Amino acid sequence: MLKKALIAVVVLVLLLSGGLFVWARSVLGQEGVRSAIAGQLSKNLGQPVTIGRIGATIYPRVTITLGDVSIGQPAKITVQSLHVGTDFGALLSRRIEHASMTLSGARIELPLPDFTVASSAAPSGGAQASASPVEIVSIDEIVLSDVEIVSGGRTLKGTVEVVPQGKGLTVRRISLGADNATIDITGQFTDLAGPSGELSVKAGALNVDQLLAFVSDFAGGAGMSAATATDTAPAPAAPSAPAAGSAPPMDLSVAIEADKASMGALALDRLSGRARVTPDAVTFDPVSFGLFGGRYEGTLALTLGQTPDFHIKAKLSGVDMAAATAFAGSPNQITGRLSGTIDLTGSGMEAPAVLKSTRGTARVDITDGTVKNLGLIQTVVVVTSGRADAKSRLGSGSRDEPFTRLGATLSVAGGAASSQDLKFEAKDVTLAAAGAVKLDGSAINLQGQLQLSEELTKQAGSDLVRYTQEQGKVTFPATITGSADSPQVRIDIGSMAKRAVTNKVTEEAQKAIKKGLGGLFQKK
Repeated sequence: MLKKALIAVVVLVLLLSGGLFVWARSVLGQEGVRSAIAGQLSKNLGQPVTIGRIGATIYPRVTITLGDVSIGQPAKITVQSLHVGTDFGALLSRRIEHASMTLSGARIELPLPDFTVASSAAPSGGAQASASPVEIVSIDEIVLSDVEIVSGGRTLKGTVEVVPQGKGLTVRRISLGADNATIDITGQFTDLAGPSGELSVKAGALNVDQLLAFVSDFAGGAGMSAATATDTAPAPAAPSAPAAGSAPPMDLSVAIEADKASMGALALDRLSGRARVTPDAVTFDPVSFGLFGGRYEGTLALTLGQTPDFHIKAKLSGVDMAAATAFAGSPNQITGRLSGTIDLTGSGMEAPAVLKSTRGTARVDITDGTVKNLGLIQTVVVVTSGRADAKSRLGSGSRDEPFTRLGATLSVAGGAASSQDLKFEAKDVTLAAAGAVKLDGSAINLQGQLQLSEELTKQAGSDLVRYTQEQGKVTFPATITGSADSPQVRIDIGSMAKRAVTNKVTEEAQKAIKKGLGGLFQKK
């Protein structure tokens, strides 16, 4: 008896399943349903939607399967297959409620066409609703698997999972990859009409140039505008332009973390910050990242476009000058570690354009480094030796000049940095100078005072000290010209002679005063 009952139950289940399948195919698989769904999507998106084929299944839930879906004219969004799963109870009333939408093989080309995002779902009552074979009422989640997003010749592939909520949607997970790098995105779009919202982006490697180009393309196609669905609005056959002022501007707040990043030819590491994305610009405030072995902490603003403008304001610490000057096109010129503050504006992403356009101010201090081929001490030896062959007698020894600190307050403009307080401090010599240096190292023009250390001053001849000293140290007026590759240090003999005369006159005057005072107080 039990066996017969079990067999009866199985047969009943099979009959019900078969009947449900036949019913679903007859209700959902007909041509009218395909046209109705295409019309409702066209109406709510403001773009023509075509559906090539339609089918239905009942497991694990009642599901409408749409094939060869395209959106836009020409099509900017294509989908190989779109599955819409819904509750059976709602479907009895020919309504699709709390649906789960899964898209496979989707391709999205940016910039997108203008969309008109309906502010409400199609009404549930009325003549239009009753005439439609099936009505889309609500969608609880949208999953895009094997999706491609194409922007400016770049293709990102991955998976997208979102949940519609009012005017926006919750991003449960977006995982996109390109060139062996993966970006994971979560967050909330509060309004797709901008779009606006807050997102979190995590990446192992991030190409900022491609990200900005992607955002620019997305913003360029952000023709999403709000519109209210009406009972009688027909499905448009062509894109509808949004009314002036009807769409809020794009405004996204994005928290970014990346192990590595690139910006132009710059290689960054441990990028962390918060970006605000608008149709015109991306502003990182705050932002920090590793740069040339050091650290950048501050703000960074970039306009969107083929040649972005930038504004950087930050504190720098521990920057490797050998790596930085090599990037700027002047390798092997200076070593040491730089710290300081910068406030600079400019345009471009490649070093030559950046150097030419940069304007602003900076305070920099480089410690424990070497200036290649400077030869301050060698120049002093040649000038003070009095020998015609002094330069040749020095041999081919290194002219590299080590220093403990090199600091300056800089004004940057026209591809050059000028300073009134440049100071070079080393064990044997100190240089205080003013002038300008081309940022690419092609030209140097500095004038100042070259002063020997107390130790070298003690070793100098007494006459040299008497006639060149300033504050008890041997001091020479000096100029530095040439280029970073081949700096030329010259002692200003004329100015040195003037100081010698001045010191001699001062010395004789002091002797006369002492002699006069001595005679005044002699006993008679």
